[in-house]
Amino acid sequence: MTMPPEAAFGLLLLALVAWMAIPLIPAISELLQPRDAAPLNAVGNDAGQLTYFAESFAKQAMQEGLLGTMVPARLSDGSPVRAHSQADPIRAQGKPIRDFVVLMDASPLPEGAVLSGECLARLTVNGSASVTYRALLGQRDVILGPASTVLRWVHARGILEVGERSKLLGRATSDRQITLAPDVSFERMEAGIIRVVGTGTAHVPPATTGVYEHFEPGNADSMGVNYWRVYGDLTVPAGCALLGSVIATGNVIVKSGARVTGSLKAHGALEIEAGAIVTDSCAARSRVMIRNGARVGGPIISEFTVVIEAAVVGSATIRTTVSAPTIRLLPGAVVYGAVMAAEDGRTTR
Repeated sequence: MTMPPEAAFGLLLLALVAWMAIPLIPAISELLQPRDAAPLNAVGNDAGQLTYFAESFAKQAMQEGLLGTMVPARLSDGSPVRAHSQADPIRAQGKPIRDFVVLMDASPLPEGAVLSGECLARLTVNGSASVTYRALLGQRDVILGPASTVLRWVHARGILEVGERSKLLGRATSDRQITLAPDVSFERMEAGIIRVVGTGTAHVPPATTGVYEHFEPGNADSMGVNYWRVYGDLTVPAGCALLGSVIATGNVIVKSGARVTGSLKAHGALEIEAGAIVTDSCAARSRVMIRNGARVGGPIISEFTVVIEAAVVGSATIRTTVSAPTIRLLPGAVVYGAVMAAEDGRTTR
């Protein structure tokens, strides 16, 4: 019996669709029945390349002789160079400064200045209020005054201090530390340590797991050694230790003083209460809240919002990443590594 042409075409089309869907089977399976609870690494390849523009700029500065005794009047491409110093300062003016600017000493720029070209600071930058920088490389510390704006990137060889009400509209990096005042908006930051001004979290060495009451989740399937899939919500009781990693189909709460020696992944919200410790990553589809005095050793990832109070993420020896569309860092928050806000990053009071 001969198959009708319409049926043959339909079978061929169905086979083609099935063949194209084969690579998507693991992702579809994870979406319908989440099982992955392994520790997560830093999000995005860009996290390790935030200093790319600054490094390229530094090489250009060396090649152009901008770090020598005499600063050239023009770059090799003909762009004019403007030197600023106490002896010959840039005066206040009502239009943007389009020249390549070299800050020869620590003399502040005029308040409200707009540098629409690149800027190289040979010594410490003592930024005035309301100065706009297109791109800024500081060979030492960079201190941005209140209501400063960085349009593309800023990098400090030393410490980067950002005044209140400032806007970091690109990449902000430091070889050492970034210190943020309240009401600073940001997109992508990276440093050995990122700290929001305010009362910090006292370092209290965690107790060994032997002093905790051991806890294992109920309503869960064991996916391996110290690895559970929890159906619904999970609460790790105060003073207890969960030795392993968990993925939950609902919300996850780690109560005050509890400890998790693994990673957590929630398909709802995730909250680490005051004084609790999670040694590895925290990920959630909804909000992630890290309360005062809590510590998270690995990356924090949310598809919605991350809020970090006076808590510590990462460590001096292990850098990590905080990544979400919206990020709020409260006074006393400390992150060792990178903070990546895809839509709205801000420090609050």
